[in-house]
Amino acid sequence: MKISFLLVDRCHIGGVVSAIHNLAKALADHHEVELVSMRRNLDQAFFPLDPRVKTLALSDMRKHSHTYDGDDPMIEVFPHIYPNEPTDKKPWVSRLAEKRLMEYLATTDADVVVSNNPKITIMLAHSDRDFLKVAMEHSRPARYGPHIRDALFRDAYPKMDAITAPTPDECKTIAGVVPAVSHLLSPMPNCIPAHEGQMSTGDNKIVVTAGLLKTHKGFADLIEAFSTVAPRHPDWSLRIYGSGPERANLRKKINDTDSNNQIFLMGPATPVTPEFAKASLFVLPSHLEAFGNVTVEAMAAGLPAICYDAPHGPRNIIKQGEDGYVVPLGDKAALAEHIEKLISDEDLRRKMAAAAVANVVRFQEAETAARFEQLVETMRARRAVPRSAAAVVTPQGDVRVRIDGLPADSDAELVCKDIRKKADEVVLPFVGGEAVVPALGKLVEGDWELTIRAAGSQMPLKSAGCDTLHILSLKLPRTEGPALSVLLPYAHTDGTLRVQSRVRAQHVEVSALHAGATSIVVDAAAWGVTPGSGSVIEAVHRKEADKNFTFPVKAGADGRFTATLDNAAAARLHQPGAEDVWDLFLLPDKDSARIRVCKLATDVLTPMDVFTYPYPVVKQSGAPVAAPVDTKAKSGWRNRLSAVPTAVAGARHELRPYFSSNGQLSLKIIDKK
Repeated sequence: MKISFLLVDRCHIGGVVSAIHNLAKALADHHEVELVSMRRNLDQAFFPLDPRVKTLALSDMRKHSHTYDGDDPMIEVFPHIYPNEPTDKKPWVSRLAEKRLMEYLATTDADVVVSNNPKITIMLAHSDRDFLKVAMEHSRPARYGPHIRDALFRDAYPKMDAITAPTPDECKTIAGVVPAVSHLLSPMPNCIPAHEGQMSTGDNKIVVTAGLLKTHKGFADLIEAFSTVAPRHPDWSLRIYGSGPERANLRKKINDTDSNNQIFLMGPATPVTPEFAKASLFVLPSHLEAFGNVTVEAMAAGLPAICYDAPHGPRNIIKQGEDGYVVPLGDKAALAEHIEKLISDEDLRRKMAAAAVANVVRFQEAETAARFEQLVETMRARRAVPRSAAAVVTPQGDVRVRIDGLPADSDAELVCKDIRKKADEVVLPFVGGEAVVPALGKLVEGDWELTIRAAGSQMPLKSAGCDTLHILSLKLPRTEGPALSVLLPYAHTDGTLRVQSRVRAQHVEVSALHAGATSIVVDAAAWGVTPGSGSVIEAVHRKEADKNFTFPVKAGADGRFTATLDNAAAARLHQPGAEDVWDLFLLPDKDSARIRVCKLATDVLTPMDVFTYPYPVVKQSGAPVAAPVDTKAKSGWRNRLSAVPTAVAGARHELRPYFSSNGQLSLKIIDKK
């Protein structure tokens, strides 16, 4: 198998590049591996690379190189697909590099192509080749800027065969932001090589940490915490390795805490792992750590670790109380307490050090390579499962879901998932490539995503068409079960197959609406309840309950009725400058619950877009008038319009009857200029 890893710059110093170099080496034992970088500006990478791993740089920025690209006009041109930062004055990744990557993707013989940068993932999604595509996330995608996030989540992620993140927590976060790709997510911790240098003896009274000297790394917190411990342990010291913009501030912090003899800024060390062997305890006070290579490297060298509970790496590396401690984020007192605990208790410190060495094996090369190989097998198995499904509504109102190409003896299951995540999954068997969703008793009201569970994965079904003809001939209201029970299959905007379930024990269905100059007349039928002489339509204001009002119902045969709204009376409730919206309900009597007035017994997914009506305009004339209200009549709950101070003479109001997103009849009143 040939595996290609895509990077922005292989010569960059950072955890992502280090992890990919390590993984490439681990996979090279059994596979052909290639690292492809968008640009190159150094002769030597910071991290060692196994000689079996091939490398390719798509743009060469080394002036002394015979492949120098700096004089190519396209090197100064911004790319078309790759999203450079909005503040960039010139492209970091050029149109030349972008063009060469697309050419590479069009011609490569790789079986698996892995992007290690969200911007490259966006480009990878543009390839129509059939190699397996993997987006390997090393950060927190939910925090990406909109110039990356929109194209990544909407367009790129769905075209991947797998999306990995360093921790299960981050996988869960991504699934919450982009639910449509939940089935593609797998945790893939960074690959850390087995420690090959000297191990810590545990004898040196040194606490060590390392990283870029930036604010979010929390080294100022560590200095404060250690400075409270140091006076009681004058033979212990803290070494901070790294460089960065916070160096001057950290130096001042050391001066201010009078810790100059015990806390030292050591500068950068590449590699830093040999320095870990000189210490006996590692601390990482980072406020943001997607994984934390340095923590694993320190533990592999025989150091127990103490870390802030930063999202999301440390808690997925450290086994609490066994090989280290994770303390509450930003709690400097807890940080100091646990540092002192391990400084003071040598037996505990050595016990944890041994556990650390054993526990981090799960992040090292052999296990990481096996994890990646299993991911490839999972992707291949997912691809082999047919997912294009056609949905047909039967004369009884059931939904028959058929997948062509699904073996007759398949043990695949149709899994219906409530989009709101309020109801349990409904699981139905595929028999002969077909599964049936019953109209009654299975799906509660709401929208349901249809997925297939097979080959150890659960994947959304792609819509191959929805036949809803028989909805128009269903006998409603039903004589068994809920009065309204309709299943409407549809293709979601992302192409997946869904079913909207409409279930009501009591229901009011609008058959017609007439919006005239003086009145709005609603013709409807009540199912599961019989309107009588005391019934009214209640208009419930979405924001102000004192604007609720009722208007009369004229009952007919078989639950049918007509309700007439006086436009002028309703318009008097509107105050200029406001936007008033009421939802309409049938109120059978003063002791009954409201029943929504809706348009749901239809094959139309969004009634708002199809069933539309004129907008009458009411002009107030004469002197200002108070809205009528009968506070003395016994039936004052009926035929009521809430009082408002006055109606403004000469004002023009537009009445807009419409069906809202849930199919309920609503009324909006606005100013008409």
